[in-house]
Amino acid sequence: MRRSSAVAGVVALFLLGVVVGALGANLASRHRSHDRPFAHHVLGGRMMAAELHRRLDLTADQQRQVDAILADSHRETMALWQEVRPRVVAVIERAQNRIALILTPAQRQEFERYRRERAERLQRLLGSAR
Repeated sequence: MRRSSAVAGVVALFLLGVVVGALGANLASRHRSHDRPFAHHVLGGRMMAAELHRRLDLTADQQRQVDAILADSHRETMALWQEVRPRVVAVIERAQNRIALILTPAQRQEFERYRRERAERLQRLLGSAR
């Protein structure tokens, strides 16, 4: 029983690391994109618009309409992310706290060091653009 709990903890820690790493990489790429949060979404939207313009042979009027639709969609997505973000952070924190509960004192100490290092790295990547 104890070994299966340890294995489950290691798997959960690995999966949490993957999620946090992906979020960190995503946030870092946003930060590097013109020093604006979510700038990659804007760039992605522009690339999508350009491809639609080309592939669908849109008229100038259709291009303006598609651009407006994509801009609206981007604003809605950003508003939704602002609502959901605190819940996502809370889920990650609960998972980390649950992992800490199954660790030995020495493991917990190392896990806390790991958490601090990840938080500091993410803060350095984001800088003041949070």
